[in-house]
Amino acid sequence: MNMKLSYRDKVIFIVVIVIIILVAGFFLFIQPKFQDVEREKYNLETKQQERVDIETKIATLDSIIDEIKTTADEIGEKQGIFLEEQAPYLNETYIREALTAERLDIKSMNTTYTTAGAINRYTVEPANILVYDNKMSADLYNELPQEVYDKYNNVAPESFPNTVIGITTVNVSFDGGTDPVANANRAIDRIAQDEKTIILNTISTETREGSAETSDGDQSEVMATITMYSIFPLNVEQVKLESAEIQPLEVAAE
Repeated sequence: MNMKLSYRDKVIFIVVIVIIILVAGFFLFIQPKFQDVEREKYNLETKQQERVDIETKIATLDSIIDEIKTTADEIGEKQGIFLEEQAPYLNETYIREALTAERLDIKSMNTTYTTAGAINRYTVEPANILVYDNKMSADLYNELPQEVYDKYNNVAPESFPNTVIGITTVNVSFDGGTDPVANANRAIDRIAQDEKTIILNTISTETREGSAETSDGDQSEVMATITMYSIFPLNVEQVKLESAEIQPLEVAAE
């Protein structure tokens, strides 16, 4: 059966074909390009944000350098109280010179090799300044305000790790003379006045009666055990010099 299309039908048919071609072209060619544009736009925004973040960090470089230098100064001040890690015989020399300066005649010294050991920190946190253990233990008659007890019962003390450090032990004996107790006290005072971390752990005196056959007088001796704490120090000046030489990396324009 022959069907003839009217002019109107032909126009409609052609329009439909054109629309189909346009729609197909949109989905096959144009829409992917739109998606590519959106994707690149998102990537551009991401890179721009990354650039802003990098520039923000670079802007803080000066303050970071200042913090490094300040921290280095603080470390230098704190490490100044410790002996510098060195050969044990140098530690022995340090003690020998200290006692000799007090006119104490050293008879023998025995120094152990430096070994790693732990020291504990005794601190009172600012938040717990009114409720530390020693103060609470001394309050035998419950004379502190109630708020102090409340804080003590509700605040868990902060625990700090031990610090590993070099420890050298020196056993020294020296002539006690006619007054070994006074000489022992001189040694105690000398160690106590030292600005380094040198601890006099034990000290004792011994007096031996002389022999009548040889007409020897009484002989006295003072024995002391001394612990010396040492560290391998940070070169503060070198850290500050290297910090001053830090320069920001150049950020290439996108």
